[in-house]
Amino acid sequence: MKSFNYKALAIAAASACGATAAFAGAVTVPSTPIKFAREAVTNTTAVTIPTISYQMGVARASNQNFTFIIKVPSAATAFSGTCPSGANINAGAANFALAVKRQSATECAYDVTVANGSAVNQVITINNLTINNHGLGDGTNLSVMVNLADPGETARVDNSADISATLATSTQILSLTANNDTHTTADVNFNSGNQPLFGFVANTAGGTSATNDTSTSTYANFSLNVATGYVIADGATAANANNALANVSLNVSGDFAGLFTNFATGNSTVSFAGAASGNANVTYANGAATFTLANTDLTATGVTNVQVKLTTTATESLGTTRTFTVSGTERGIAGGTYSLGSKAWWVWGANAIQLQSAFFNNDTNNGNLTRFFFQNLGTAAKYSATCYGEPTSNPLGVTTAVAGAKINGTLDAGMTMLTASDVCTFTGGSKRGSIVFTINSAASKIKGVYQQAINGAAAAYIPLERPYSGSTY
Repeated sequence: MKSFNYKALAIAAASACGATAAFAGAVTVPSTPIKFAREAVTNTTAVTIPTISYQMGVARASNQNFTFIIKVPSAATAFSGTCPSGANINAGAANFALAVKRQSATECAYDVTVANGSAVNQVITINNLTINNHGLGDGTNLSVMVNLADPGETARVDNSADISATLATSTQILSLTANNDTHTTADVNFNSGNQPLFGFVANTAGGTSATNDTSTSTYANFSLNVATGYVIADGATAANANNALANVSLNVSGDFAGLFTNFATGNSTVSFAGAASGNANVTYANGAATFTLANTDLTATGVTNVQVKLTTTATESLGTTRTFTVSGTERGIAGGTYSLGSKAWWVWGANAIQLQSAFFNNDTNNGNLTRFFFQNLGTAAKYSATCYGEPTSNPLGVTTAVAGAKINGTLDAGMTMLTASDVCTFTGGSKRGSIVFTINSAASKIKGVYQQAINGAAAAYIPLERPYSGSTY
C-alpha cells in the first residue's frame, strides 16, 4: 500500500553526526489516515489502528540493537495498556526481532534485536494497536509519537526528536442536503379567483419537487447522504447507516397557517424510502413538523430522498411569500448526538401582491374623504379586498365588516381611486377597521396609499404596506 511521510527531519542534519546517526527515519502509514465514522465512536470507544510503520533512515550492523517506542502525544490519548505482540509486530522485517519491553496506557516500547545487519529503508511494522482514549468523538485527529533510542535509552537513534504521525481522523458520515426550491406559487386565481391565494398554481415543474404541484398541494424534497470510505471502531469494517447510525431526527419549520398539519390523515405528508406508514411518525406543534428516521429507513450508503407534501385547507390566504427551513440531528450507535445543520430551503412566492393597512375608516360625515389611491405601472390588474372589524376590543361595541360593491375589481394602468365605503362598510360600534388588498400583479408594479381628508384640514396619507417583505410603500 502506498505510504507517505508525516514528518521527517532534513537529511542534511544527519551529516553533522556521522553515518550511524543519520536523522532520516520516518513514520509511515497508509496513503491517507484511517477515517472513522464519528457516529460509531466516542472519545472513550476503543479503536483499532490496523498498521503503523517506521522506515529506517540508517543501516544497522548485527547486534546493533535499539529500542522502538510509540508514545501518546498528550494526556488526551491513552492506549489500552496491552501492546501488540507476536504476529502483530515486526511484520516484513526479517532482520529485526521485536519483543515487548514495557507497556502502559502512555507507551508501547519494544526491544529490537538486529540479526545479520539491516539496510537503509528497513521497515518496522506494528499491527492492531488499540487506543481507548482520544478525540475522535469530537471530530479531532488521532496522533502518536515515535522515538528510537539505544538499548539503555540514553541516546536517540535515527532522529533527534520524536516524530508525530496522524493515524486516524473522524467525520460524520451522514449529511443533509436541501437545495434551494422556489417553485411553489400561491395562486391569486384559486377557485376562479373567489379565494385569492388560498391554493397553488398547478403543474409547476422545477425546483427539487419530484411531483408537479396541484391546485391544492405542493411538494419539495431534501436528502440525506451516507458517505463511503469510513470504518467503525474496529478499524476494518466499512461504516454504513446500519452499523454506525441509530436514528435521525428532522424538523421542517415555517408558517403552516392555512395548511393541514395532521399528517396522519394523509392530506399533508412526509414520505421516505423504507417507511410507507411514516406519516404516523410526524407530529406538528408550534410551527414545526418533526419526525424520526430509523437507521433502517436510510439507504445503507448513498442518498435517501425525503419528500414533503403540504396541502391547503382552502380557508385563508397563503400570502405572497413563505420560507420553510429543514434542520436535523443524528444519533450514532456510540451514543453521541450530532447536528446536521439548518437550511432555509423551500421559499414560496405568489402570482400576486398584497398591500395592507392596519387602520382605515369610511366615515364620510361633514364632507370627510376616506379613499385609497393606487399607482399601477403595469397593465390593468384584478384585485380583491378583505376587511376586518373589531370583534372584541372596541369600547364602542363589536364592529363587523360588510363587503361593498368594490370589494373586487380592477386597478387600471396608471392611477385608480377607490372610496373606502365602496370597498367595505362597518356595522356596530364604529366605522373603522383594517384591510388587505390582494392584487394580480408583480410587486414592483403596484404602490398604494390610504387618504383621510378631514373637512377643513390638511389630508393625511398612510402608505399601504407589503406584508411578508418588510417593505412599505
